[in-house]
Amino acid sequence: MKRAEALINLSREHHHSLRLAKRCLDTLDRGDPEQIEALCREVADDFDRTWERHFANEEATLFSITGQMEGRIRELGVQLVEEHDRMRELARRMKAGDCSVLREFGELLRDHTRLEERELFPLVEKRFTPAQMERIARET
Repeated sequence: MKRAEALINLSREHHHSLRLAKRCLDTLDRGDPEQIEALCREVADDFDRTWERHFANEEATLFSITGQMEGRIRELGVQLVEEHDRMRELARRMKAGDCSVLREFGELLRDHTRLEERELFPLVEKRFTPAQMERIARET
Protein backbone atom coordinates (compact mmCIF):
# COMPACT_ATOMS: atom_id res chain seq x y z
CA MET A 1 0.00 0.00 0.00
CA LYS A 2 1.40 3.37 -0.99
CA ARG A 3 1.68 5.63 2.02
CA ALA A 4 2.07 9.40 2.26
CA GLU A 5 5.71 10.33 2.80
CA ALA A 6 4.96 11.84 6.22
CA LEU A 7 3.62 8.50 7.48
CA ILE A 8 6.35 6.22 6.15
CA ASN A 9 8.44 6.15 9.33
CA LEU A 10 5.41 5.28 11.45
CA SER A 11 4.37 2.64 8.90
CA ARG A 12 7.82 1.05 9.05
CA GLU A 13 7.55 0.89 12.81
CA HIS A 14 4.14 -0.72 12.38
CA HIS A 15 5.78 -3.50 10.39
CA HIS A 16 7.95 -4.20 13.44
CA SER A 17 4.96 -4.13 15.77
CA LEU A 18 3.13 -6.68 13.61
CA ARG A 19 6.19 -8.93 13.71
CA LEU A 20 6.33 -8.63 17.50
CA ALA A 21 2.61 -9.37 17.82
CA LYS A 22 3.05 -12.50 15.71
CA ARG A 23 6.03 -13.59 17.82
CA CYS A 24 3.95 -13.17 20.98
CA LEU A 25 1.10 -15.27 19.65
CA ASP A 26 3.32 -17.91 18.03
CA THR A 27 5.41 -18.27 21.21
CA LEU A 28 2.27 -18.72 23.29
CA ASP A 29 0.92 -21.28 20.82
CA ARG A 30 4.11 -23.34 21.17
CA GLY A 31 3.51 -23.38 24.91
CA ASP A 32 7.13 -23.49 26.12
CA PRO A 33 7.10 -21.70 29.49
CA GLU A 34 10.77 -20.68 29.22
CA GLN A 35 10.27 -19.11 25.79
CA ILE A 36 7.12 -17.35 26.98
CA GLU A 37 8.91 -15.95 30.01
CA ALA A 38 11.91 -14.86 27.92
CA LEU A 39 9.71 -13.07 25.39
CA CYS A 40 7.68 -11.47 28.16
CA ARG A 41 10.91 -10.07 29.67
CA GLU A 42 12.09 -8.91 26.24
CA VAL A 43 8.83 -7.05 25.58
CA ALA A 44 8.90 -5.44 29.02
CA ASP A 45 12.58 -4.46 28.76
CA ASP A 46 12.20 -3.08 25.23
CA PHE A 47 8.86 -1.34 25.73
CA ASP A 48 10.04 2.10 26.87
CA ARG A 49 12.77 2.41 24.27
CA THR A 50 10.73 1.19 21.32
CA TRP A 51 6.99 1.14 21.80
CA GLU A 52 6.59 3.95 24.32
CA ARG A 53 8.62 6.20 22.03
CA HIS A 54 6.41 5.21 19.07
CA PHE A 55 3.20 5.80 21.05
CA ALA A 56 4.42 9.15 22.34
CA ASN A 57 5.30 10.24 18.78
CA GLU A 58 1.85 9.32 17.52
CA GLU A 59 0.16 11.05 20.44
CA ALA A 60 2.20 14.25 20.03
CA THR A 61 1.63 14.44 16.29
CA LEU A 62 -1.32 12.46 14.91
CA PHE A 63 -3.58 12.37 17.93
CA SER A 64 -3.01 15.95 18.99
CA ILE A 65 -4.49 16.84 15.60
CA THR A 66 -7.27 14.23 15.44
CA GLY A 67 -8.45 15.45 18.85
CA GLN A 68 -9.36 18.77 17.24
CA MET A 69 -11.32 17.15 14.41
CA GLU A 70 -14.85 15.79 14.06
CA GLY A 71 -16.26 12.40 13.21
CA ARG A 72 -14.62 9.03 12.75
CA ILE A 73 -11.06 10.36 12.73
CA ARG A 74 -11.58 11.86 16.19
CA GLU A 75 -13.21 8.65 17.46
CA LEU A 76 -10.28 6.62 16.16
CA GLY A 77 -7.82 8.93 17.87
CA VAL A 78 -9.56 8.51 21.22
CA GLN A 79 -9.75 4.72 20.83
CA LEU A 80 -6.13 4.36 19.76
CA VAL A 81 -4.81 6.45 22.66
CA GLU A 82 -6.86 4.29 25.03
CA GLU A 83 -5.26 1.24 23.44
CA HIS A 84 -1.79 2.78 23.93
CA ASP A 85 -2.64 3.20 27.61
CA ARG A 86 -3.80 -0.42 27.85
CA MET A 87 -0.57 -1.66 26.24
CA ARG A 88 1.43 0.48 28.67
CA GLU A 89 -0.41 -1.20 31.54
CA LEU A 90 0.21 -4.66 30.08
CA ALA A 91 3.92 -3.85 29.67
CA ARG A 92 4.08 -2.75 33.33
CA ARG A 93 2.50 -6.02 34.36
CA MET A 94 4.98 -7.99 32.26
CA LYS A 95 7.84 -6.00 33.79
CA ALA A 96 6.52 -7.10 37.20
CA GLY A 97 6.66 -10.72 36.00
CA ASP A 98 3.04 -11.28 34.95
CA CYS A 99 3.35 -13.20 31.68
CA SER A 100 -0.35 -14.09 31.67
CA VAL A 101 -0.99 -10.84 29.76
CA LEU A 102 1.29 -11.66 26.82
CA ARG A 103 -1.59 -12.94 24.65
CA GLU A 104 -3.69 -9.84 25.31
CA PHE A 105 -0.68 -7.67 24.52
CA GLY A 106 0.05 -9.52 21.26
CA GLU A 107 -3.57 -9.47 20.09
CA LEU A 108 -4.05 -5.82 21.02
CA LEU A 109 -0.79 -4.77 19.35
CA ARG A 110 -1.77 -6.64 16.16
CA ASP A 111 -5.33 -5.28 16.03
CA HIS A 112 -4.25 -1.77 17.01
CA THR A 113 -1.58 -1.63 14.31
CA ARG A 114 -3.95 -2.91 11.66
CA LEU A 115 -6.55 -0.31 12.63
CA GLU A 116 -4.02 2.49 12.33
CA GLU A 117 -2.78 1.28 8.95
CA ARG A 118 -6.13 0.34 7.44
CA GLU A 119 -8.44 3.02 8.78
CA LEU A 120 -6.61 5.87 10.52
CA PHE A 121 -3.81 6.50 8.03
CA PRO A 122 -6.12 6.72 4.99
CA LEU A 123 -8.22 9.29 6.88
CA VAL A 124 -5.09 11.22 7.88
CA GLU A 125 -3.95 11.28 4.26
CA LYS A 126 -7.33 12.69 3.19
CA ARG A 127 -8.04 15.13 6.00
CA PHE A 128 -4.74 16.52 7.28
CA THR A 129 -3.42 19.71 5.75
CA PRO A 130 0.01 19.85 4.09
CA ALA A 131 1.29 21.75 7.16
CA GLN A 132 0.00 19.05 9.49
CA MET A 133 1.58 16.33 7.36
CA GLU A 134 4.86 18.23 7.36
CA ARG A 135 4.77 18.40 11.15
CA ILE A 136 4.32 14.61 11.33
CA ALA A 137 7.23 14.06 8.95
CA ARG A 138 9.44 16.42 10.95
CA GLU A 139 8.57 15.07 14.39
CA THR A 140 8.44 11.31 13.84
